[in-house]
Amino acid sequence: MGIIKDAYSLYIRDMLIFKKNWKTSVARSIIFPLTLILLLGNLGTTVNHAPIAVVNLAQNPEAMELISDLNSASALQIYAMTNQQQAMQMLANGYVISVVVIPQGFSRYGQIYIYTDVSSPIASQEADAAIEQVAAGFGARTSIYNRGVAINTNYVYGAGSNYKSFLIAGIVIMVAAFGSMWSGGFTLITDRQLGNLKAFMATPVHKLSILLGKITYGISQSMINGMLALAIGLLYGGTIASGYAGLVPIIWFAFLSALGFSGVATALGTRINKIEVYSLIGMAITLPLWILSGAFLPTSTLPRFMRPFSTYNPMTYAVDAVRDVMLKGVLPLSTLIYYSALLIGFAAVTIAISLILFKNVNPV
Repeated sequence: MGIIKDAYSLYIRDMLIFKKNWKTSVARSIIFPLTLILLLGNLGTTVNHAPIAVVNLAQNPEAMELISDLNSASALQIYAMTNQQQAMQMLANGYVISVVVIPQGFSRYGQIYIYTDVSSPIASQEADAAIEQVAAGFGARTSIYNRGVAINTNYVYGAGSNYKSFLIAGIVIMVAAFGSMWSGGFTLITDRQLGNLKAFMATPVHKLSILLGKITYGISQSMINGMLALAIGLLYGGTIASGYAGLVPIIWFAFLSALGFSGVATALGTRINKIEVYSLIGMAITLPLWILSGAFLPTSTLPRFMRPFSTYNPMTYAVDAVRDVMLKGVLPLSTLIYYSALLIGFAAVTIAISLILFKNVNPV
């Protein structure tokens, strides 16, 4: 039998074992993301002292009065600025949620500009609502024909985004990665404990077939878990800005994440004999990577010394790609190719390492 055919046979064997316990596996796949969404999905529904930068280019009494009104809003914490470029840099670095620009010549009937990064959607929407309320009240005191100061809002992510969609993008990738860790690697250790691995290696079956079967099984479990997590998230209020077409890149990046972490799982499974130790090490690897990927908070909120870890974290790029599809509704082709290449490279390295380790695996 060929390597691929043998790998397929071993994959089917593991899937048949999964079929016998599918209720437990599916329940675990549903409960885990559902718990995270319920716990984290409503974070930030009430915002106090949201940091915003106000650039006062007018430097006149009307502008000072508007800033005073903004200062009195409990939902806002004002950073007075005179340099718009510096304020926009603060926005890009995640130090403020919004930038309000009061242009030169501003009057009570004038116009202000709001620039918002809604990578923290709930907080930014609350802050913008507070700014608009102050602006409306400021205008209403002068003219019944003008309900307020005119506002131009420039959203980085899109006005319809919400924190649930932001969070679900991270959960889908996390579940895909975790699914790989708790599937192929687990079955490898279980087969060793039951003596099945020793029996497989005593047959003419190529070692590569055994490894490929485990990796494929891990990917299958990951994709099932990831799509269940996505379905739960959408039912709970998440949205995909690009519609059904967005499912294609979401599935693609979930697959690449599953592929890479299946390599990590099988590499660990070749050197660890106890499931308890494997679980501990697997969690120690995947959980920090998930947090550093910006899965539930923007990476801009991380301390400066932690941001390089996020930059070199493969999960960051999968989360960013899925989030762009869900929040922006578009993923540029150049970004798609770049992120895919990074994740494919990560998968190639982890699978190569697992193959090298598996050649000298102890089947007992």
